[in-house]
Amino acid sequence: MPPYIEITKALDAASREERRDEKAKLLAHLLKSIPPEMIRPVVRLISGRLWPPWELREMGIGPETLGEVLEELSSQGAFEGEGRPDLEDRAEMMVLNRSQQTLAPATMDSSFVYDALRQISAQKGPGSLSRKKAILKGLFLNASPLEAKYIVRTVLGRTAAGLGPSLISAAIGKAFSVDEAMVKGAYARLPDFGVVALDAFRGEIFEVKLAPPNPVRLMPLGREKLPPEAITRAGLAAYVVWYGGLRVQVHKFNDQVFIYSSRLRNVTQPLSDLAEEVMMVEGNFVMEGELILVRQGKISPRMEMVARINLRGRPRGSAIPSFAASDLLYLNGEELIDKGYAERRRALREALKGAAGEPLSAKVFLAQERVIGDLERAREFYQWSLDRGYRGIVLRDLEGHYTPGSKSRSDVAISRMPET
Repeated sequence: MPPYIEITKALDAASREERRDEKAKLLAHLLKSIPPEMIRPVVRLISGRLWPPWELREMGIGPETLGEVLEELSSQGAFEGEGRPDLEDRAEMMVLNRSQQTLAPATMDSSFVYDALRQISAQKGPGSLSRKKAILKGLFLNASPLEAKYIVRTVLGRTAAGLGPSLISAAIGKAFSVDEAMVKGAYARLPDFGVVALDAFRGEIFEVKLAPPNPVRLMPLGREKLPPEAITRAGLAAYVVWYGGLRVQVHKFNDQVFIYSSRLRNVTQPLSDLAEEVMMVEGNFVMEGELILVRQGKISPRMEMVARINLRGRPRGSAIPSFAASDLLYLNGEELIDKGYAERRRALREALKGAAGEPLSAKVFLAQERVIGDLERAREFYQWSLDRGYRGIVLRDLEGHYTPGSKSRSDVAISRMPET
């Protein structure tokens, strides 16, 4: 197993390197030396994500608790006064001056660090915070100064400067002789770099498809400074109501429903009443759309929607969560993202037949849409949307494909329309 110190050295060198290609080469050199069984955990350590964002787990250690652990281990006690170093520097200083240490600290291998950090997230119930602290102390007592720095970064969810998804994709591509664009495409369909890297090593990255109930990265919509020009340029296009809710994706797979936020968080539990309604729709599918809360026929403010998905239980109140379905990405084993929007919309309409109700009165409904070919009618539909309290409209290219994780060049969200 590769020593954890080798990972931290590579990360530190890459963070100090200014040239993107050199950063990628440094990480690729590390990845080439890793045995297959360690690719997934090592890549997760590099990316700073020890588990996919949709897994229902969290580290549960904040800066205050981490600071307490460091102070308990430090020979200097609390760090006071001006110029107080940040937690990363404090961890390095603590290791250099620690008063509690093993007689002969063993070299930590990466699997030990990976497993220990994941164990922190597994601690639940009474006494869990003490157990979390104990695991952290064990890591710090055996860590070198550089290792302590990166343990802090990982616990706090901070990746090294400049080591984002694009660079990690480049590193995986260089390490396993795969085109970077192919890595990015696989990651967009299955957003877990550990799995993507392993697929690249095995030569299976060309086969990565949408894999419900694992979420897919949503396609960011364009923003147009001059909507009339975009509308004129588009010609005949679909215009979908933008209700002003939260973008979500809804999966139904093997008689289970999963709802994910735009950041790929699993928010099914606080929306269990909506999930029950989605269960009535036949088939296995991945739909995209908006989550809205409706109270007495009106859409609640976005901050109320955010508060709702952050709850762990079903709240009391009269606001009803509803899903306005606007796109279909997967249906009964078939990936649809390479089909045009018009074809996906027809399939969505058919999938919801008999299960969807009226907008703002049913928990599941088809987002309202009009196919329009001129600027004046688009303006009228935009105003119609605003008059009903909605956010605006979204222009959808009838032939446009769905590009997970990549901004659409032709689909544009319109929230402001200049007057003529």
